[in-house]
Amino acid sequence: MQSVLSCLVTDVIGPASLAQDLVAAACGEFGQEGGLALREYVRAIELTAAALELSAGERVLISPLAPSAYLTAFRHCGLEPVFADVREEDACMNPQLAAEILSRGGIKAVFVHAPLGCVPDLGFLADAGVPLVLDAGQSLGAADESGPLGKGADFLLLPMETDAIATAGGGTLILAGNRSALSRLEEKAGELSVDAFLPDLNASLGLVQWREFPQALETRETIAEVFRNALLKGRHRTLASPESEEVRAVPYSFPVVLSSGMKEVSRYARKKGIETAPAFNCASDECPVARSLMMSVLLFPLYPTLGKKNVQHIAKVLSTLP
Repeated sequence: MQSVLSCLVTDVIGPASLAQDLVAAACGEFGQEGGLALREYVRAIELTAAALELSAGERVLISPLAPSAYLTAFRHCGLEPVFADVREEDACMNPQLAAEILSRGGIKAVFVHAPLGCVPDLGFLADAGVPLVLDAGQSLGAADESGPLGKGADFLLLPMETDAIATAGGGTLILAGNRSALSRLEEKAGELSVDAFLPDLNASLGLVQWREFPQALETRETIAEVFRNALLKGRHRTLASPESEEVRAVPYSFPVVLSSGMKEVSRYARKKGIETAPAFNCASDECPVARSLMMSVLLFPLYPTLGKKNVQHIAKVLSTLP
């Protein structure tokens, strides 16, 4: 917290050195060339699209379960979203369907959101020749065969909103994977006003979270294991990416894939003093797996400061869900 307090007693609370420190820390972790910190998630997506030199009317590939901020940004930019349905086991973009869409041509960029700590399969992009934007805001700490999830992407987005796995109270980091991408990003960012960038007050919070993240992630994993074991006693399941020595998912909240009605389970949890929320909105009526997950996945609380008593209470409720 010292960086937060120092920020409060100085005259600099707008965009300045701490935001640069936060970007540098993230770039070091992911092996990215450099980047920027913006105040708003939608603006960050728009700037990334501009750095990719996407033009109005061009088509981009995305999951129908991606955050609504993407559709807002695409609408502002005049881009046409093309949806690839998701995998039932982890809600990530289905790589076979994505490859089929890419093979038809006309897709200018792929935006992949890694949902709820899960790890998408990006193998379909190997020979596609299409730029990748990967959003790891809900999967910070996850890894795939290439290392930390997002390494190798043309642009990596790390939203640090209040519901992110690591938060700065708002804002999004845009990390460029190579010098060319960074140059285009900085050129387009030069057109923005100073208030578009992340203030140092938020960046100081982000730096605290970043430094404490390894310990926080360990605590999350311990809690998730308790919840998974509790859920096994009932008839529901959770989302899970196929794991190996190279692929590692991380706990973001605790998604429960229900085999009964969402309203019934939500009401039961609320009666026990636990607030839940639907995990997804689905942006397409033509993606049946995504629509099914939208109607069946409920999020239960999971965060490092939950406390032993609350963990035990939630676990008991998870084991007795109707």
